[in-house]
Amino acid sequence: MSNEGPVEVFAQPRLTLQPPAILDIVFVHGLGGDQFETWRSSKEESWLEWLAADFPSCRIFTVGYDSAKLAGILSGDGASIQDLALIMADGLASRDESAPHMLLVAHSLGGLIVKQMLRRCAESLNPDFIEIGRSVAGVAFLATPHQGAQMAAKLDVLLRQFLSKQSKQLVYGDDNLVDLNNFFRSWAARNKVHVRAYYETEKTYGVHVVDKVTADPGVTGCEPVAVQTDHITICKPATRTAPVFKSMCKFIRQLLKEVASPAGGSETPGAPEEGTFGDSEGAIAHEVIHDEIDAEILADFQYYMTPADEDRRDLEQKLSDAGRSYAISGAKRKKERFNMALQRHIAQPSAVTQYAKLMADVESRFNRHVAREIAHGADIAAVDRFVQEQVVEPCVSSHSTREGQITAGLVDGALYYLAGNCHLAWDHG
Repeated sequence: MSNEGPVEVFAQPRLTLQPPAILDIVFVHGLGGDQFETWRSSKEESWLEWLAADFPSCRIFTVGYDSAKLAGILSGDGASIQDLALIMADGLASRDESAPHMLLVAHSLGGLIVKQMLRRCAESLNPDFIEIGRSVAGVAFLATPHQGAQMAAKLDVLLRQFLSKQSKQLVYGDDNLVDLNNFFRSWAARNKVHVRAYYETEKTYGVHVVDKVTADPGVTGCEPVAVQTDHITICKPATRTAPVFKSMCKFIRQLLKEVASPAGGSETPGAPEEGTFGDSEGAIAHEVIHDEIDAEILADFQYYMTPADEDRRDLEQKLSDAGRSYAISGAKRKKERFNMALQRHIAQPSAVTQYAKLMADVESRFNRHVAREIAHGADIAAVDRFVQEQVVEPCVSSHSTREGQITAGLVDGALYYLAGNCHLAWDHG
């Protein structure tokens, strides 16, 4: 088993441009687990890569450790859970870059390490560790047993499958585990950290390892969710429609809506390119640092940057199905240019506001005027006419300002960007 520090997982194929990270999502495996294989249902891909593709403003990390070392929690031999927690905290603190917020996702007894790390960070005088604790916005537990007094007999079965006899001492540390969970419950409430918990409904080696009772961390607002799988496969969703994957995506979107904020910076950009939003007379340097974006605008911006759950065909397939194969090359180019413009201005509050309003207007106009004609069977020429008259021309007129004239090409780019992210469709899907 790997004992590597945090390793970033990228989308496949890797995104050509990545916006500044808002949220780091860190995965921690459990007993008998592996830094990469724990999360993989097939050799081809894992859901960590799907998350990296679907949430470009998040970075995905996986942490590895030798789970046999958990034996030291009581015996004192080798690394204890406290040691492993500090090693993980140091690894996270040692990354070259980190997002301002963090989501921790733990499987099985990996959740114990996560809780111990948070405890050590809360008690530490090390500014790096303190900052890690402060950055945590959410914690998700996949079949983590929190209630020590309830779980000894069940964990004994699981431990026998993976670890040495010595490691089974872990299950008799009820007082330690209860004390640790008491800390976590208070810490989560005090810091307003969002917590999700999941448990399996199927048996593993003849035993239901983590049920609704043992999976409950006791945090207000956290209702453990049942997943129809066993203890080993609960962390291996095989498809994008798997309940765990869809639920975690929703959790991530909720966190982003609450904590997302443009990355700050003092660099003043050059003159805005033709057809993009910019800021007049260099005032952006002040706005980048001090301006705050309206919460609803920020939520809209993050919503449009994140692929929707419905109609997960890529842009090329959507256009092909709509009889628009001739437009694929130009559409992909315009979508990429729009994406680049978004990323280039993501640190500018006023530009983020303008892009969010433009995308909202494009989506609203398309769905109100164009989608109806598509549903009624209008031919391509008629649809194009409605796009031009009801979307492109009104958006160019209403969103151009004295400081930033936008073009029809930018609106086209927004159309294809939104279609690529499944927020509007050129056919019936």
